[in-house]
Amino acid sequence: MRCAWRRAFVLPAFFLRLPFMLFALPAKLFVIAVFAAGLAAPVVQATAAPAKQSSSQSKQKKSSLQKEQRSLKGQISSIKKDISEKEASLDKVNGELAASEKAISQSNRTLKELGDKKQDVENQLEDLKREAGIVSLHVSEAEDLIASISQAQFVNSRRHPWQTALVGNNPNDIARMSAILQYMAREQDRTIDRLANRRKNIEIVTAKTNETQQELIRIESAEQKNRSELEREKTRRESAFAQLKKELSTQKARYEQLVKNDRQLTNLIADIDKQIAAAAARERAKKEALAAAKRREQEKAAAKRKESKKTQTAKVAKPDPRRTTVAPTTGNFGKLRGKLTMPTKGKIVAKFGQKREGAASTLAWRGLLIRAKQGQDVVAAGPGTVVFSDWMRGFGNLLIVDHGSNYLSVYANNETLYKSVGDSVKQGETIASVGSSGGEDAPGLYFELRYKGKPFDPSRWIAKN
Repeated sequence: MRCAWRRAFVLPAFFLRLPFMLFALPAKLFVIAVFAAGLAAPVVQATAAPAKQSSSQSKQKKSSLQKEQRSLKGQISSIKKDISEKEASLDKVNGELAASEKAISQSNRTLKELGDKKQDVENQLEDLKREAGIVSLHVSEAEDLIASISQAQFVNSRRHPWQTALVGNNPNDIARMSAILQYMAREQDRTIDRLANRRKNIEIVTAKTNETQQELIRIESAEQKNRSELEREKTRRESAFAQLKKELSTQKARYEQLVKNDRQLTNLIADIDKQIAAAAARERAKKEALAAAKRREQEKAAAKRKESKKTQTAKVAKPDPRRTTVAPTTGNFGKLRGKLTMPTKGKIVAKFGQKREGAASTLAWRGLLIRAKQGQDVVAAGPGTVVFSDWMRGFGNLLIVDHGSNYLSVYANNETLYKSVGDSVKQGETIASVGSSGGEDAPGLYFELRYKGKPFDPSRWIAKN
């Protein structure tokens, strides 16, 4: 009897808290919870005063609660199905978003290559312009020389043989000079012809180069329009992705609350089962006691003592020891310790080992999360070879560099990947641009260092300046 009164004081405290614990549920579920809590009080009173509460009444209340629980389980099943459908939709949109991010990365890469080609063509046009100027200068010089030769020939042809004899000149020298002047005139004519041909070739090459330049401008303009459309499509998909994530989060929260409510109803029904079992046990004990009284008064007293000595025991399970995380070894990479380049400029908002916001205590950051400007350069922390350059779920446009000796550096959430698998990179060389791919809310770079596949703290390896 003392145990029954002790339960009568403990159980009501739980049921007084129950409506407040479920206050955030939909109205129908709140009514169910309050209704269940209301039914609990008579059950507890039946424990304290079994004469006022029959076993059949407890069974009726149990049946009513079970009916409400079946309705609750139906809602749980329905919302679970809805969650599965939303997760499938989220995966689909995530795949479409991945395709957009990869396409934008490729478009940016194409625009960069077109820009480089345009610069090469402009340099070529400048070289042709300078060469054309030099050819024109040589033609002008040759024409001036021919004019001088022509004037000398004219003067020489106007001299009379008697004039030559009177001044003491040898007539043969005059003839020789005339032949030389004629030869020089012919050579200059040939030089002018060669220069004219060269100038014509330069004009042809210049015209073709101009055509190439205009074609590159046209292709670049078309690619820029394509990239703009890709950006708009990405924005639409990001909006759909965010909306689905929000809806899925709401549905999961509701699902967890419904499961919690179901668990509480299950516990309540279990308590009623205990009360029914206790009432049945008391009824059996009463009948046995009455039968024993007819046979022997002593057996009745013994039966009552036996009933009063019944106790319940509970074992408390020892908590499992928490697992510890072992830091990875550093290997033979010591010569670059403290000398690696920070992959991008920005604010470090999450550090290695720091607990992730809103996640379980066992989940922590494995690298650095750096908030930076969209499109800002991402450089290699150290020299190595690109071993991965593609989109990956959860990381967006991802690039991984192998530095040898089992060391890797990881660069995630990029907007554009400038390097391909197999490319060699130098320390500080641009390999990507900052973005928000992979479902990030804001632009930034997620950076990891790994040794034999295990992440370790990058902050001790990056140069302080």
